[in-house]
Amino acid sequence: MTEPSFVALASAAGIAALVVGFLKTSVGGGIGLVLTPVLSLFLPAQVVLGLTAVQLNVSDPITLRYYWRQWEGRQLRLMLPTLLLGILLGGWALSGLSDAALKKAIGLVALVGALAQLAILRGWLRFGRAPSHWSVASVLGLLAGGASAVAHAGGIVLGPYLVGLGLSNAAVVATTSALVAVSNVLKLVTYWGIGFLSWPLVALSLLSTPVIYLGAWLGYRLNRWIPRAWFALILLAIALLGSLRLLLA
Repeated sequence: MTEPSFVALASAAGIAALVVGFLKTSVGGGIGLVLTPVLSLFLPAQVVLGLTAVQLNVSDPITLRYYWRQWEGRQLRLMLPTLLLGILLGGWALSGLSDAALKKAIGLVALVGALAQLAILRGWLRFGRAPSHWSVASVLGLLAGGASAVAHAGGIVLGPYLVGLGLSNAAVVATTSALVAVSNVLKLVTYWGIGFLSWPLVALSLLSTPVIYLGAWLGYRLNRWIPRAWFALILLAIALLGSLRLLLA
């Protein structure tokens, strides 16, 4: 893996921070689908995952602040154990991958997620009432953990399932945010253990915190003016192009 220059890292940290903050408060997600594959086109995938993992931990309190205690407790109890297990298993799998293989894994996860989101958005894929049995929640938690470890994309598994349970919008966002926030902490430990994080990378990520909050402020202010359907399609187009570029490289 070729070490990127300081200028490249600093530029990536600033861009990632702005996008993370903006997406958190505008559309509430899409980081794993858009940011991870696009940055991986220019930087080693290990660096991208480590850098954004720190920034996601910094940004999680932004969402939790607005949706504190509005989560669905039963789903938290059912999904959290296997979600964390999925992250550990995903981290173990990542530790043996080369940079090229890891980029293709990120591309595959992002491509599948983007296609699924596009199908849902366009009405090509519809869900009935999701089963609330513990086994379903546990399996989906495991899948979400794996997707989160590989590409920070656990939300693409959690969101549709929680919506299918008939939860309120606030409960869906709160439950997803709580699960993601806890899993992001474990990802930091996991990434450190497999060498995706270093103290300079952590320091650079933390120094970008003001940019995260600037992005969050912009996303919150512009939220009402964003044409959500078109904005979602633009994000999905970026995700599809980025993931295909990774897979075909």
